Amino acid sequence: MEFNVVRQIKGYWDKLVGSSDNETNEEFADATSEHSVRTSKYLNGLNLDPIMPEINKYYQVKEGEEKYPRMAMVKTMIFKKIKQIKYYTKIAGYLKANPDEAIELGFNKDKSGNIIVPDHETLRHFDKVRLGIDGMDSIMTALCTNVVEAGDKNGLKIGQNTGTDSTPLEVPNDPAATYNGHYKKKMVKAHITSDYEHNIPLAKKVCCGTDDDDKYLEGMLQQTRISARKNMENTWYDGGYNSNKNIALSHVEFGLAAYYHIDADWRHNVNYEHKFKGKVYNYTPEQEINYLYRKRWQEPYYKKDASLEYMMQCLVKEEIYEPVAMYFRNARIQEFEECPDGVLDVYHRRNGSEGINSYMKDHLGLETHINGKGLKNIDLHVTECCIAILAAALTRLQHGIIENISSIAYLV
Repeated sequence: MEFNVVRQIKGYWDKLVGSSDNETNEEFADATSEHSVRTSKYLNGLNLDPIMPEINKYYQVKEGEEKYPRMAMVKTMIFKKIKQIKYYTKIAGYLKANPDEAIELGFNKDKSGNIIVPDHETLRHFDKVRLGIDGMDSIMTALCTNVVEAGDKNGLKIGQNTGTDSTPLEVPNDPAATYNGHYKKKMVKAHITSDYEHNIPLAKKVCCGTDDDDKYLEGMLQQTRISARKNMENTWYDGGYNSNKNIALSHVEFGLAAYYHIDADWRHNVNYEHKFKGKVYNYTPEQEINYLYRKRWQEPYYKKDASLEYMMQCLVKEEIYEPVAMYFRNARIQEFEECPDGVLDVYHRRNGSEGINSYMKDHLGLETHINGKGLKNIDLHVTECCIAILAAALTRLQHGIIENISSIAYLV
């Protein structure tokens, strides 16, 4: 029979000084507009076991051998974001002054019954050195996967309807900031792809304040489909992302119905002119796709009886995007001409992704509570904000709650 040393030792100390898990047997209470909940108590109801394999990669000792429980350290990082505590000195002081909340987060007691909490340098080291951006990214990815899976079990199809948007983060005294003439501020950008229905972040990217949005959409959708591929159906994005490449990739590589801004200068019914034996022929995008595909008859992927979908896939893999994009874009422009209000009503669902950016600014200090300078520190902060939302959602889903799963508004 296996002997769990860590569990045995914990049981011994629980009998000697009293269990540090004194809240775990209480019924979980959700934080709602009718009933606010202490943040530490809420996080006490979060089971981090599903993401422990990722966290364990950043420790050389087995779980339970460390002085400060790694689960407690992760929950403290989340707690700090939800409470909008910017500085490590302040969160260290808070834990020391509020031992009951520290216990709810998972910290232990010593022989005398005193809570054992980390100092500010230990907390800083955990976030910025032990985990760093790579560790935080891996935790975010693991949480995304588990939120989607928990959603499936609870009848929610998280990732079905996604939207991508960038938001400016004004950091005027940071050397990473650049002046953006459109926003008229020194800033960086945070790109976030979120689930529209449930306001769940599924991918993020932090970049220079003057970078074109266009080049980041592919990576965002790649991140999203790691956790939500089987659920992904529709996606929205604005004019910053609506290049031919992105339109083609959205539809063909990712298999999505894509809704995007129709630029005023887009040509209607784009076609392609060819001259053969002195005669001029105008090809539709579908004919152009067929033409370009047939020219590749010597390629190993070539099939004589290939479907249009297969031909588009082959061209996209060869980075031939325009005719594929025009096939979908022409249809979208025609749809807009026939029913502009209907197209705009569907397109404006993208306001949901702008909503999550605003929500994190209002409730997590996305723009105001960055700790440290440089793009890496900003990226770390944005990732931690996404983790906080994901943790709130996973907590509810683990308890069978499916309403307002991403809300942190009533955690105090």
